[in-house]
Amino acid sequence: FCESRDCVHNSSLDMENFLEKCKYLLLIIYFILEAIVLKFIPKRFWSKSIAEEIVLVTGAGSGLGRLLALKLSSLVSQLVLWDIDENGLTETAKLVKDAGGRCKTYVVDVSDRSMVYKTSEQIREEVGVVTMLINNAGIVNGKKLLQLSDERIVKTFEVNTLAHFWICKAFLPDLVKLKRGHIVTISSVVGFFGASHMTDYSGSKFAATRFHESLMLELKDSGYDDIHFTLVCPFFMNTQMFQGAKTGLLNGLTADYVADQIIEAIKTNQDYLYLPKPFYPIHTLLTMMPTRSLYAMSRMMGSKSIMTDFIVSRSSIIFQNH
Repeated sequence: FCESRDCVHNSSLDMENFLEKCKYLLLIIYFILEAIVLKFIPKRFWSKSIAEEIVLVTGAGSGLGRLLALKLSSLVSQLVLWDIDENGLTETAKLVKDAGGRCKTYVVDVSDRSMVYKTSEQIREEVGVVTMLINNAGIVNGKKLLQLSDERIVKTFEVNTLAHFWICKAFLPDLVKLKRGHIVTISSVVGFFGASHMTDYSGSKFAATRFHESLMLELKDSGYDDIHFTLVCPFFMNTQMFQGAKTGLLNGLTADYVADQIIEAIKTNQDYLYLPKPFYPIHTLLTMMPTRSLYAMSRMMGSKSIMTDFIVSRSSIIFQNH
């Protein structure tokens, strides 16, 4: 009798597992079909409003961060701007306020976790609860591995990767409490394939990409479906950060275009944004191509001389000297 009861119990468990797997299979098919349908519906019909959001933008003192701040200023409730470059940050704040936006600035070294935690508390008191994080701050050295000092390698990972841990740890509890929010990670296409003269930068962006994806899955598994994530992987941009870099076969992206695409991705809760768009199929092909084909493609895109005339940006210098 006991053996019979055990068999019934095991059969019941097997059926439950089977039905659960069927449920997820149907969800996979549904989400694929939904994505296909949404491709044919103008985004203005299903974009969300971000008018009530308090948005933190790191690396807001120049380049993409500054443009994101300017373009978001008329769309959100309040901006919180961080940068290590006080002069650049002051200039961005002036531009935002001249455009009619509201912002509060903080000079922060994002690689200093104690400063990140302390400033986050200050923001809660002075501004309120941040509901959207845009982790944009980054540095690039543009040197071969043997030309890099140990200190520069460590600093690159502290700014480009570890800062994301500290910032998310500082602000995520508020998003969890609200059960809503948005986390945006500005990574790079070299976060999913390597690049010559960029061992430190590419490695740090790969780590930031995997951190972002792991945190996204962690929160989804915990039931926080309304905390959205957007991973941005652009090609090199025509900004101070990549001044002098040669883009080879592909033209460098304008920061203005990238900023517009990021804001559109935020408003439509887009999970992944690769720029330019040919990198969507390239990303898929990378997993299937032979190594020698990857090397040939890299050479075709000018990787051998891509950073030959590169000039280190002002923000990178400040971070390295801080």
